[in-house]
Amino acid sequence: MHEINNSSLFIIFILILIPIIISYKQKLGIGSEIIVSSVRGFIQLLLLGFFVSYLFSLEKWYVVLGLILLMMVIASQNIAKRGDEYRSSFWIGLVSIFMSVSICLASWIIFDIIPFEAQYLLPVGGMFTGTAMVSCSVVFETLNKITKEVRDLTSIRNESIKLAMIPTIDGLKTVGLVQIPGTMTGMILAGGNPFESVKYQIFILFTLLVVTSLTAILTSYFKLRRKTLL
Repeated sequence: MHEINNSSLFIIFILILIPIIISYKQKLGIGSEIIVSSVRGFIQLLLLGFFVSYLFSLEKWYVVLGLILLMMVIASQNIAKRGDEYRSSFWIGLVSIFMSVSICLASWIIFDIIPFEAQYLLPVGGMFTGTAMVSCSVVFETLNKITKEVRDLTSIRNESIKLAMIPTIDGLKTVGLVQIPGTMTGMILAGGNPFESVKYQIFILFTLLVVTSLTAILTSYFKLRRKTLL
């Protein structure tokens, strides 16, 4: 694999200024969020690089599952900020993410797609949780626009689910034509068999679609149920 020079990372930081400048010029109000997210992401990935070997060597099943649950909790804390009430949004997000990710991760283990080992469970669990987090965030953003005068909750629920699923669906439409997916690219760059890479990528893409849809449906259901009970 081609090695990236450390000095090249400086170029990436320069490019990040583009969306930040656009945000301030257009008064989008997300400039500071981009800065904080970029810094956090950089530090978190550096830490992951240092500890990844240790994490992948974990053998106790409850520790591995505990780390995946911790990912879900952190994801839920992040998306709760997009809800109209932090506490309820946190629990709605956590339950929705937990249910959708658990179903898909369990199916991978049961059907022997991946072995029950930290080296496989942590990356896959993190990927599913990250996808579920994005889906949940989109639903929250959409449902936040609901006012007490709105009566057609069904159409709003359907719209929130649709908006959450569009990126994943569009990605499936163009996969292999516009983009080579990340997992497949990584396996090929690491010298893996292209056809084995394709099989893994198929499992991943279709499972992410399931994760996205389940999370969106559960989040919208719990969120609207709470609104109607208030």
